[in-house]
Amino acid sequence: MFDQEVRTRPDFLTIAKSHRWTRRALLRDIALATLAAASSPLYAQHGDLGIVNPPARLDDFSLVDQQGTKRTLNDFLQQGVTALQTIYTGCGSVCPLQGALFSAIQDRIPQTGSRHPIRLLSIGIDPLSDSPSALRDWLTRFNAGSAWNAATPSLKDVDRMRLQLSGSTLPLGNIADHSTQIYCFDANQMLRYRSADLPSVDEICDVIGKLGRL
Repeated sequence: MFDQEVRTRPDFLTIAKSHRWTRRALLRDIALATLAAASSPLYAQHGDLGIVNPPARLDDFSLVDQQGTKRTLNDFLQQGVTALQTIYTGCGSVCPLQGALFSAIQDRIPQTGSRHPIRLLSIGIDPLSDSPSALRDWLTRFNAGSAWNAATPSLKDVDRMRLQLSGSTLPLGNIADHSTQIYCFDANQMLRYRSADLPSVDEICDVIGKLGRL
């Protein structure tokens, strides 16, 4: 159902020409160029990549969003097709690349042709540090709009949530080696796709577009 081919990622000059030369856009484009040059190393153990068959429904974890509001995972997912990433706000290595990736996807959402709303969700995996104010700063840093939220599970749930997302039964290891995959959910709150680490913008937009037309 989904085209699993990862398209060639654009170089920095191609990306830069397609954006206004604002400071924020320039910083994001530099991050995306770094992402494109990365060899996509395996940052964390995870299960099968690509289409999730059969589709999986995660437990309805309790989360606290960037406004300090308690919400459930399904509360976020039921709003439409959702692309989800795991980050932590104190990360200075791959997480800025992940933020730049979602920022670029956000700009492309109107072009996906989806008949469902498309949402982005950044899940903080360091509950001791990923407070609502830290999540708000994270979203502001990447110019997140209303379709992009962030939330943190409780300390007792965070590892279980990460394992369900990844589909792995292996130990998660150090938080610094967390997965940089993107997890795509359909409009019925079902996990339908797991990307490889640090996927391209084109790959994720292609998947969420197809899910949005189901």
